[in-house]
Order: sequence, then structure tokens, then C-alpha cells
Amino acid sequence: MKKIIYVFSVLIVFASCNSNNEEVKEEKEEMTVESMKASIKEMDDSLKVMMDEAIKSPEYKMNRVAYHEAINRNKDFYQTFPNDPYAEKALGKIAGIYLQLNIEEEAVKWRDTLLNNYPNTEDKIGLLELQMNYYDYNMNNKEKIKHYANRLLAIENLSEEKREQYEFRLEHIDKSFEELIELQIIGDMEKVKTEHPQ
Repeated sequence: MKKIIYVFSVLIVFASCNSNNEEVKEEKEEMTVESMKASIKEMDDSLKVMMDEAIKSPEYKMNRVAYHEAINRNKDFYQTFPNDPYAEKALGKIAGIYLQLNIEEEAVKWRDTLLNNYPNTEDKIGLLELQMNYYDYNMNNKEKIKHYANRLLAIENLSEEKREQYEFRLEHIDKSFEELIELQIIGDMEKVKTEHPQ
């Protein structure tokens, strides 16, 4: 009798697992690029409404759960359709929302994912600058600063002003972020003195 009950229990568990697997499979089959983009747009609209409310009323509390839901929908899109052109945009949104939430480590990680998977992404300079500044200001990680500065300097259509900034940072890689600011202030003051001698 015990054997019969045991076999019956195993069959029920097996049938239940099979049923769950079928549901998951059906759910995945129902997910399309368009349905997932619509789901992301829904969250974008909700976040915009919340942002508008926050601007109108200083007492308004932003719903962090909604931000995390937006992140998860974009992650799902990227993981489900990594070869779709929209995946690049989804990665940008993930990094941007983490930045809004002040979860800097995650923002850095997802910006790197975006830069590595889409090396010619539209906002490449801005993303590389954010990465370099993060490692400069927060970590004083000289290797990472060099890495991102060199990637920036490798960009062909970089303005002369920006090129000078990155080269200046590399020339003074031994300085901390604060020391670099002091050095720049002293340099600016000396430049003013030579341009406008009294």
C-alpha cells in the first residue's frame, strides 16, 4: 500500500512539474518583440506620470518598486531578444534607471554591458565619460581611468577640448580627483595672469 501511495505521489509531482513547464513554455512563446516593447512603454509612461507628480508636489514619494519593474522589463527584453536592435536601447534604460536610483555599481555594470555589446552606441562619449568619472571620483582606480580615457582618445571625431581634458587626466594619473581639480584651478589662474598681466 505504501508503495502505491509513493508511486502515485511521484506521478502527481511529475505531472505538476510538466504542467508548470508547459505554462512557462507557452508564456515564452507568447512573448514577442512587440509585446515586450509595449510592456516597457507602459512602465515608461508610468514613470513619467510619477516624475511629473514629483515635480508638482515636493511631498510626493517616488515608487522605487516601479523603477525596479521597469529595470526588470528591460532586462527581460535584452535577455530574450539580445539580437534585436531595441536591445541596445533597453541596456541604456537599465543603466539610466539604476543611475536615477543611485545604485551606482549596477549602473556601471550595465553601462559596460552596453559599451561592450554595442561599441558604436549613440551616446558612446557620454557613457565612457560616466565610466571614467565613476572610477576617478569614487574609486581612484588608475587602471580603469586609463582604460576609459584611452577609449575616449581613440574616438576619431573627438573635439580638441575633450581630447585635451583626457590627455591632461592621463598626464596626471598619479593625482586623485581632488588633487586634479586643484591642479586645474591653479593652471586656470596662471593662464589668466599670463593673458591679462597687470
